[in-house]
Amino acid sequence: MERRGARRVLTGLRGHEIIEIGAPEWERLRTYIQADLIGVVVAAVWIAALWVGVRREGWLLVIVALLLTMAAFLLRAIHLIHSYRRFAAVVVFALSNWIVAVAVTSVVPFALATLTLAVLLPVLVAVQHMNHERLSAMLGATMLVGTVLVVVGSLTPGVGLERLVPKSVADALAIVFIPFITILVSLAAWQNHGMLVARAEALRESRARLVAAADRERCQIERNLHEGAQQRLAAAAEQARQARCLLDDDPGQAGPLLSRLSDDLQEASAELRGLAHGIYPPQLGQYGLETALRAAAQHAPIPTQVHATGVGRYPPEIEINIYFCLLEALRNAVKHAGERATAVITLLDRNGLSFDFRDTGAGCHPDVVHTGTGMINMNDRLGAIGGTLHIDTRPGGGLRLHGHLPRSALESAGVERSRQERGGALRDALHAVWHLIARLYTSLQRSTHPHPHQYIVTGLWAIMGVALGAGAVATAAFTGVHKLWLLALAAGCVTVILLVMAALRVVKRHRIDHAIGLSAGITWGYALTLTALIPAALPYATLVCVSPVLLSVAFLPRRRFKVVMACTVAAAVAVTLAGRLAPGAGFENAPGWLVATVVIALVVLGLTRASYLAWHNHVLLVARAEALQESRARLVAAADRERRQIERNLHDGAQQRLVAAAVQSRVAQRLMESDPAQAVPVLGQLSRDLSEAQAELRDLAHGIYPPQLAESGLEAALRAAAQHAPIPTEVRATDLGRYPPEIEINIYFCLLEALQNASKHAGEQAAVTIDLRERDGLCFDFADTGIGCHPALIRTGHGITNMYDRLGAIGGSLTIETSPGAGLRLNGHIPASAYRDAG
Repeated sequence: MERRGARRVLTGLRGHEIIEIGAPEWERLRTYIQADLIGVVVAAVWIAALWVGVRREGWLLVIVALLLTMAAFLLRAIHLIHSYRRFAAVVVFALSNWIVAVAVTSVVPFALATLTLAVLLPVLVAVQHMNHERLSAMLGATMLVGTVLVVVGSLTPGVGLERLVPKSVADALAIVFIPFITILVSLAAWQNHGMLVARAEALRESRARLVAAADRERCQIERNLHEGAQQRLAAAAEQARQARCLLDDDPGQAGPLLSRLSDDLQEASAELRGLAHGIYPPQLGQYGLETALRAAAQHAPIPTQVHATGVGRYPPEIEINIYFCLLEALRNAVKHAGERATAVITLLDRNGLSFDFRDTGAGCHPDVVHTGTGMINMNDRLGAIGGTLHIDTRPGGGLRLHGHLPRSALESAGVERSRQERGGALRDALHAVWHLIARLYTSLQRSTHPHPHQYIVTGLWAIMGVALGAGAVATAAFTGVHKLWLLALAAGCVTVILLVMAALRVVKRHRIDHAIGLSAGITWGYALTLTALIPAALPYATLVCVSPVLLSVAFLPRRRFKVVMACTVAAAVAVTLAGRLAPGAGFENAPGWLVATVVIALVVLGLTRASYLAWHNHVLLVARAEALQESRARLVAAADRERRQIERNLHDGAQQRLVAAAVQSRVAQRLMESDPAQAVPVLGQLSRDLSEAQAELRDLAHGIYPPQLAESGLEAALRAAAQHAPIPTEVRATDLGRYPPEIEINIYFCLLEALQNASKHAGEQAAVTIDLRERDGLCFDFADTGIGCHPALIRTGHGITNMYDRLGAIGGSLTIETSPGAGLRLNGHIPASAYRDAG
């Protein structure tokens, strides 16, 4: 992204581009804070112009100073974003809004209507960037600050500035800035709406990439085994056979041949050991992340330093993912950074586990990073365990990677908190405040997870409650003082009640988008009517205006959501005009304590509903992505378990046989000089060991990635697997052709997993039938005649879960039918669109 002019000054700060592959949440946060910064600067300039051209009052300069202080806070927040401290940036953004809002309102109480929405802004921004615990604490703080703000604005006299400033100027400020802040609220809701869709889509794409990366890795390991160790073993077996023949024909030539054989076996053993270490380094499991990285740095082609602070041991899924991310970064630096480049790796455990990777290489344009498979795989790996990856690069400026695994992700993986974070007691207190408010609010809805219609009904009931209360008070007052404005207020309340009653009958019978539209229309009409009758209710009316757009975040498609956004801004303009220009019905003539009490109660009510809708959006944002996130994490964990199993099989099988064969070749070589007859059985054993090692490697390679799958397709690979299955297996195929590799390999391993499960659990007398066919896509049926099991039990197994994840990653589905004594049947379907998209 190119930046020009003032925007570069505001967003660059360092001249680097921050990149978050897949979901640029940091960029969105920065853009939002920039918009707020522009509004603050414009307000400061406006008030400074007022001081210069209208009235030179010192309090105007105080307000300008407060706004400039807020601007400094916002610049600090932008700097924190560049320092990869998103949570701290949101907190600074919130503090700047809250402090300035309360301070300005204490000086100028008539600014309450303008600044009520400003208190709500930070929590709407935080929805995307905080976990449940932190967001609930911020919601508690929002309620407390909002209450303080409305109490200060309603009860304090201020400095009398409203008497000094012409009413037209105050009206103009309100008419400009209330819609502006409403636009910021709508923009935050729009970002939350977009994130609901984008995050789920990004997770689906990431899950598919993880499966594809694991399958490419399988294929690469199989190729390395076939072209490396297997070829060396074949040559060694041939040398052993030749040495055995030379014992009878030309014993003098057998000695040098055995010497070459010993050297070849040592090289093959070293090659196999290197391959096994590359699959899963033993230092990682034995000593942890820091030691494994130091070992990798020692063997790196470029000078590499590793620094670690506070780093201990972590669960295997944490260590292996961070290790391979940094190993991938080191390999990229070796390839692209240049011959004279150096690299520094820094690990830090503070409020989570972080790492920095820096090289002094040539760097690149930020756009190039987005296309790199290595960087995308690193982002997917970290994302699968709850972390984030950010990249800072430019041509000639080297490359910096910053990865962060938050404390919450470490704790969910079983890492205990080593020390209490600063501010923990305050956060717990604010969390308790919000928990109490949320519990009271959900008690009105009679459910902690209500249907969206229930939110609408609750909002309409709240409007009816306010109208009933106001109507009753107005009617009672009218009987005593007989003022017409009280009668008009009571009539307006009756009209609102009738409309709400009609709406309640309609809402539950209509689709959610129609229900939201009807509710929004009534809500905006209510806010406009209330403000026209009671201008002092403008702070509450602004909160009422934004409720529909907050409710729409999770339930409307993008086009209709844009309509709601536009109508929200239009409603805010109309409500502001009514609140500032309409004469009202005379409620301001009521006792001051009554006006203040009503305004405070209404604002707290409106703030509670808006905050709860923000919380609801956060819950949905997390919940909709949670299943995909768990699936992605399971795929990464399964791939890492497979890595460890392959490394263990190589170490305990072929590697041990190669070591034994190398020893036997040296023994045979010594016996050739002293007692050639004794060398014969040793060479025989050597040949057998080499043959067994060949067979083990071949079976291992075929299990990792069967060559028939790439050469002949899915049907041939499954028939080969059926021939070697421990139980009778029949494969049927109808109209089956060739499919993209990612389709074939995922179906193959799903069915292989099912076949292995049947061999373990179906019983000795069981038989298996696999049926493949092309019908509106690629379908398969797997059925065994085994003992079956309870349906609830089978969903807890790793095998079935992996099958779900694999098929889901390529756009397919899996259904299971089983019961005790009735065997097991699996049905999988991959729609044609999935493999057409895959090529």
